[in-house]
Amino acid sequence: MTTITPFAAGSYLTTRNAAQLTTLKSQLNDLSTQLSTGLTAQTYGGLGSGRSTALSAQATLSALTGYAAGITAAQTRTNVAVTSLTQVATLGIDARTTLNNGLQSTPVNATAAKANALNNLQAALDTLNQSVAGNYLFGGEDSSTQPVLDADTILNGTKKPDGSTDQMGLTEFVSSQVKADLGANGNGRLTQTYLASNPTEITLADDPSSRAKPQSGFAITSVSAVPTPGGIAATRALDSTGTSATVTIDVNQQPAAGDSLTLTLQLPDGTQTKVTLTAAASGTTPASSSTGFAIGADKAETANNLNEALKSALSASASSTLPAYSTAQAASTFFSAPNPTTTAANTVVWYQGENGTTDPLSTQSVQVSAGSSVQIGVRANQPAISNVLAGLATVALGMPNSSDPNAAALYSAISSQAQPLLSSADTSPSASSTGALPSVQDTVTQLSLASTRLSNAATTNKATQNTLQNTLDGIEQAPTEEVVTKLLDVQNRLQASYQVTASLSKLSLVNYIS
Repeated sequence: MTTITPFAAGSYLTTRNAAQLTTLKSQLNDLSTQLSTGLTAQTYGGLGSGRSTALSAQATLSALTGYAAGITAAQTRTNVAVTSLTQVATLGIDARTTLNNGLQSTPVNATAAKANALNNLQAALDTLNQSVAGNYLFGGEDSSTQPVLDADTILNGTKKPDGSTDQMGLTEFVSSQVKADLGANGNGRLTQTYLASNPTEITLADDPSSRAKPQSGFAITSVSAVPTPGGIAATRALDSTGTSATVTIDVNQQPAAGDSLTLTLQLPDGTQTKVTLTAAASGTTPASSSTGFAIGADKAETANNLNEALKSALSASASSTLPAYSTAQAASTFFSAPNPTTTAANTVVWYQGENGTTDPLSTQSVQVSAGSSVQIGVRANQPAISNVLAGLATVALGMPNSSDPNAAALYSAISSQAQPLLSSADTSPSASSTGALPSVQDTVTQLSLASTRLSNAATTNKATQNTLQNTLDGIEQAPTEEVVTKLLDVQNRLQASYQVTASLSKLSLVNYIS
């Protein structure tokens, strides 16, 4: 008799038992894998309806990990920048304090202030070349280029192979400005004339450059005399082009002791200084050759004495007021680079970083979340930083030697020119078109606030990360206790099934009857 196997007696039961055993075996394998890996499934498809949530959580966690790495690097960068700029601000404040304290003992403190300012300038320049992980902090968008030249090159320039100057450094740049403002005669580019053919007349003319922009040397703004009636006459007149003023001084009659002549001179920064000469009685010597003149035996001798005293007075005034202005102006111009009034062809450009028109803070930013970033950029040539460097340079290069006869006057003049620049350390410098610009300390505050924002973002991201990780674990992780319980149950069921199946396979009619 032929039998179709699938339809043979008992075949359905056998097939069903085999399928159940296979299912139990598969469950046993799955539970064993869950126990060894700790995961509910080995593929996202095995997670069922939780796979979309798991995929989204994984993507967000990956992004948060990237944000955390960026925040850590940015915090290090910002903290180093804060420390560096705090040092620059402190150097400026200390230099300003030294100038104020030094007014009581000029010769001693001029030397100390000069040495300290030079050391502080070099320290500030070195500080502005700080880097973190190979990235420079003060170059704006450009973090791969050293933003500031080394101090020696900035101060001394570069040389050609033959030893001659290739590009001027700050020292020579300042010196050339001082010489230009003093002029060949050392009197502020004034031309003083006294002719033997007209022995009672003295003329004094300023240079056309004194009325140009930028101004060089002294510009004569007024002259006045307080003479005995009919004595010294002084007049001032502009030439036909209005580019030069000439003062004519006539000794018409002998002056009386105490008569005086006063010249008002304008410096290039618009401030004014006065030169006053007072007549001393005949036969006496004035207290100073730069403040008085002796009345001679006749008008010609008096005019000659007045001429010599005027030379001395103009030289003394120029050597004390003009060098201070020239030094400060040259230092400010130099540190306004990379766009100074001179070109890079003959002067070193101290700043080598990016120099765009955007807000320096925006030149570097770090993403802290999907919709938020923190700005942490700085440029070494920001106005306040440049002002502090210029102030330190003004003191370092402009302070007189202790043996200088005009040391007290020059110290005071240098102090007056340097202090407004140094004040940018903690006082916002003004800007005519954009309002107040941030001081160095203001920039420190901005970066400190940025550091706080980074810390807050890191804390928020960490909390979000923990929440997402817990959610993901709830979907992906297999509870060990539950898996073990299920595994034991399946093992027992599978073992029982195997035993029953084995017993049935041995069952025969003989065994059944017996």
